[in-house]
Amino acid sequence: MQHTGTLNANEILELIFTYLTEVSSARDYDDILIILADMGRALTSADRCSVWIVSDDKEHIWTKVAHGIDAIELPINSGIVGSAIVSGEKIIIEDVYKDERFNQNIDKQTGYVTKSMMVIPMFDNEDHIIGAFQVINHQGEKGVFDARDMQRLMLASTYAAETLVSAALTQEIEDTQREVVFTMGAIAESRSKETGNHVKRVAEYSKIMALAYGIDEKEAELLKQASPMHDIGKVAIPDAVLNKPGRFNEQERAIMNRHAELGYNMIKNSERPLLKAAAIVAYEHHEKWDGTGYPRKIAGEDIHIYGRITALVDVFDALGSDRVYKKAWDDEKIFNLFKQERGKHFDPKLVDLFFENIEKFLEVREKFKDPYVESKKISAESIKILGAYGTKAKGFGTSAFYLNEKNVIDAGNLLNPLEENSAKIENIWLTHSHLDHICDIAYILDNYFSLRTKPLNIIGLPHTIEALKTHFLNDAIWPDFSSIALPDSKEMSVKYVTLELGKSYAISDNEFIEAFQTDHTVDSCGYIYTKNKTSILITADTYDLKHILEIVDQRAEISSMVIECSFPSAMESLAKESKHLTPKILFEQLQRLHREDVRLYINHIKPLFFQKVTKEIDKYRGTLAPIILKDGDILEF
Repeated sequence: MQHTGTLNANEILELIFTYLTEVSSARDYDDILIILADMGRALTSADRCSVWIVSDDKEHIWTKVAHGIDAIELPINSGIVGSAIVSGEKIIIEDVYKDERFNQNIDKQTGYVTKSMMVIPMFDNEDHIIGAFQVINHQGEKGVFDARDMQRLMLASTYAAETLVSAALTQEIEDTQREVVFTMGAIAESRSKETGNHVKRVAEYSKIMALAYGIDEKEAELLKQASPMHDIGKVAIPDAVLNKPGRFNEQERAIMNRHAELGYNMIKNSERPLLKAAAIVAYEHHEKWDGTGYPRKIAGEDIHIYGRITALVDVFDALGSDRVYKKAWDDEKIFNLFKQERGKHFDPKLVDLFFENIEKFLEVREKFKDPYVESKKISAESIKILGAYGTKAKGFGTSAFYLNEKNVIDAGNLLNPLEENSAKIENIWLTHSHLDHICDIAYILDNYFSLRTKPLNIIGLPHTIEALKTHFLNDAIWPDFSSIALPDSKEMSVKYVTLELGKSYAISDNEFIEAFQTDHTVDSCGYIYTKNKTSILITADTYDLKHILEIVDQRAEISSMVIECSFPSAMESLAKESKHLTPKILFEQLQRLHREDVRLYINHIKPLFFQKVTKEIDKYRGTLAPIILKDGDILEF
């Protein structure tokens, strides 16, 4: 079996739907358990998978599905699985023999040698633990489970919990199938941070509209059950695009618009009526009556009635319901939009039926209403891009990353975005000595000297510090501020600090920074910035990524990375000589990266070549979805 570590997002989803189809055809509770265990094993590249169930009396856990062994029943607090079920916590263990909770007798009885293990509890709709997934012995090269495996097993456990609850209650496969489909839709929405009741409302609206249109009760119910899958393709859209704050650029919009076709391709081959209907809904709910929609730009009645109905009710819900980031539109504004879009976006007959049945829609909206919760615009784990480009030009700032009011990485563009706040900076963590990374040190010292109350610590590699002392702040190019005292103080305005590669420096109670070596024409480093135990890696100028990608592969806490890409691919010789990257070189090297869960941001593009480099990034990116940074962006990690 091919390890899931080598599969891309689409292949993972195809794997999931293979097992989903098998669940849909199963008639027996035990058969469903076996299929779910096979799914858990396949998703995580495990040797064995067991699905454990909590007994009705809540005193025991049992499994009829344990690859390689017979059925087992144990006290609920037994072993590692029992610990996960009692605590409700997910567990990853690299060597179970070092964990005192592991019962070695089972291995002795069976002759099987357990090494690595991962356990994830399963919860029902009321957040009661009903069991757990347990996978044993990762079959990959490293032999241990990681955060990516946990994400995939969590996905499997969600399907399993919904399926098991439904199967245990009804033993009827159609109900099980409907529950799984609904859960799949909910998972897609939760990844895009949609509200919890969105798929419920869309389902109810769909049936109201179908009945009003003249579709019979049975088919209207089918559409109701299928409509939650309308955005299932979002599961394959990278988080960096899916949850980006603000408007998409052209490249990001193209990636996002792929979700309709991706969703269709996931389930188009199923012969089950429910999934056939869901495939239509996923494919056509963004088509428009006038032919300007996507993905196929079909028009009028060429759009299936399922697609036309879902298109209208999905927009109504999006506009008429509170979100965590906005309040709902006023009804009058929604109604005016629908009147304007009659015959354009929406089927004119459906718009008329919508207004004829408006009270039913409003009742559903009220019944499944989501409370409005004020949210922060910027997450706790974020930095601001003060300068994103590879040289200065009008409207383009050079490299600078704002970590907090006292700390920045590089100083290419501090003065304009920070103004007087630049006087609060205490530490500038330099990547290297080139001018586009140091130039604003001079200006913030000069312009706001009278406001400074603490020395400015210039931190860098020994070569970087020596270069600044000798060639920059040297009383020839610019004043030597290391010999100029602060106002009303005996401390000097500038202090030089030599950093050590690989050493973690605390810059607050929950923030740390660590330098690593990079490949450039002068001694240079990048930084790993950690906040609340989540990290982002910033390369600055570099060429060979081998060492950097090894770091990312080895350190699961790194969720994002910023990599430079300065020149178009036609200038490969110059890029190599100056130790910079082109899109072609960048994405060739990124093939070495084994992780699929890392957000990729790109900076340092030379403004003169911005359009050409951007197009080439889209050409060479493959399945990756890089975000191109610009000045002022808030980068979440």
